[in-house]
Amino acid sequence: MPAKVAIQHPFEWVKRLGFSVQYFPAYINRTRRLHAVPVVLISFMLRGHGRHFIERDEFEEHGGSLAVTHHGQRHDIVTDEAGMDVMNVYLDLKNHPPPVLPRELQPVVPLLLPLHPQFVHRQNRIVRLQFDDPQPLADHLFAIERELRDRPPGFEEMARLHFKIFLMLCCRHALEKGFVTEPPSRMETLRQHLDESYAEPHTLAALAKRARLGRTSLCRAFKAHTGKRLFDYLIERRIQAAMVALRSTDDKIVTIALNSGFRDLAYFNRKFKQLVGDTPSAYRANAVR
Repeated sequence: MPAKVAIQHPFEWVKRLGFSVQYFPAYINRTRRLHAVPVVLISFMLRGHGRHFIERDEFEEHGGSLAVTHHGQRHDIVTDEAGMDVMNVYLDLKNHPPPVLPRELQPVVPLLLPLHPQFVHRQNRIVRLQFDDPQPLADHLFAIERELRDRPPGFEEMARLHFKIFLMLCCRHALEKGFVTEPPSRMETLRQHLDESYAEPHTLAALAKRARLGRTSLCRAFKAHTGKRLFDYLIERRIQAAMVALRSTDDKIVTIALNSGFRDLAYFNRKFKQLVGDTPSAYRANAVR
């Protein structure tokens, strides 16, 4: 028989496993009170209607809405009088990297989940998906909740398997249906282009031509849209791709750097350490596959 553990609070499981689930049936909140949790939060609305506030922005949420809130972002969900059924998933992605997903889903992971607090910008403070049928995802979240509550033999590994399938379903949906985004704008279209083509050798002149703006105007507009300088954004996107590759492949670090869009290994190593806090080799060694 496994040793008994006294863990009950969901954040204790986050410390131990890197994730936890909490169910709020018939949740009612009629007053906006912005608050934050010190981890990444996934709010999955199974039933009902409400408004999701994050700082000064707000979004309509209903059954099948899924929102990923970046590390420590102040938010709140205000419901109507009937309330909502909400599943909260808490993730410590800084100390517990997400599970390695199949290769075709790996590019979606950094777009769905903030792999490190450093990589926040105005467009990913909250990332949203909309599911027509929330039940397949809810089944895996309820299974995690049962495993962590009842703790039968092998419960931790079973919870990890359900969590991995949950993420796979989210990434598959993002590939097939896309994310819920604001109406297309010139800068949002360019940002999404960089997310998809991060490994290409972009130049400011070519990006300005694509956006139909002068170089200075482009830099100002992109900074206003994301809160990041254009090439800082691109470097961070490349670093996140490298983080996924370091955990999911045995490729040499120089190969990963080149595949992520870097042309200088020393520069890649320096930027990785600056942004992530570890060298690429240390990050790979510390990550549990």
